Amino acid sequence: MSTARPRAVGALVAVTAALALTACGGDGAAPDATGEDGLYPLTVMQITTMDAGPLHLAVEEGFFEEQGLDVEVRIAEAGSAIVPSVVNQESPIGYANVVSDLQAIDQGLDIKFVANCCGVGTDPELDTSRIYVLPDGQITDLAGLAGANIAVNSVNNLGDLTIKTALEANGVDTSAIEFTPMNYSDMPAALERGDVDAIWSVEPHKSISDSHGFTPLISNFVESFPGSTIGYYITSGAFAQEHPDVVAGFQAAMDAANEFATQNPERVREVIVEQLQIDPELVDQTNLAVYEPGLDEESVATIAAVAVEYGIISAEPDYDEIFVRPQG
Repeated sequence: MSTARPRAVGALVAVTAALALTACGGDGAAPDATGEDGLYPLTVMQITTMDAGPLHLAVEEGFFEEQGLDVEVRIAEAGSAIVPSVVNQESPIGYANVVSDLQAIDQGLDIKFVANCCGVGTDPELDTSRIYVLPDGQITDLAGLAGANIAVNSVNNLGDLTIKTALEANGVDTSAIEFTPMNYSDMPAALERGDVDAIWSVEPHKSISDSHGFTPLISNFVESFPGSTIGYYITSGAFAQEHPDVVAGFQAAMDAANEFATQNPERVREVIVEQLQIDPELVDQTNLAVYEPGLDEESVATIAAVAVEYGIISAEPDYDEIFVRPQG
């Protein structure tokens, strides 16, 4: 991998402002005490993604109930809305990708990593993420992506970080690449119109891009951070301090859910169809993420170091302070 990476600081003004406003607006109130059923009510926020499968399975299979928790899963439109909800304890636990988590910490927000959500394997064919171009377009290989305009769901985040890292690992100069933010659902039409040169698709949109006949050029998750965790459940430091047993119960339940999901991939697909209302034929074609139990600290440190090199965060965090380590 090239060591000469661009260091331009990402434009985080809008995200930071939204986080600050929402965080300051919350009253910091924790959930009510144990309910009439003897279970502790806990809201957990996710986005509409296949990576949410184990979380929904933890509800359906009773893993949370075994830990004394009554979990309600709420869906956010985007991960950017989840971080402030966690900080103000509207949703005491929530999901965000590792780059968003690191950016929040870098901005001084009270965020702690709690448990693994989803990760990346080592086989490019099984990756949940790919870069696509038109089959009859001017770009036919990786070298053609140097200087390309690539659509991502948000700039200065997981997409461009993994794309640049993956391309540089394959000898491609990324200094002139332009990234254009847009919704995943809008990307195929934009590519076909010629608005962009390439698009970044993650499941289930990766399978949609396959159905359009687009040409995949690189599996950017596997080619950038193979064998890593890229999505985590997070909480606020205040909630973790006030409710250590609740956090520990969540961790134990998600460990069980991730193990169950790994052993029962068809149940993951079933619950995704049920809970997220995604076309079952499409879900059958998708690659699933890696669901590892535990709290992967090494991946956070690896990705943080690269994020600093690219200027996506200003400095690596204090690794002794940002994890709520599982008991025992």
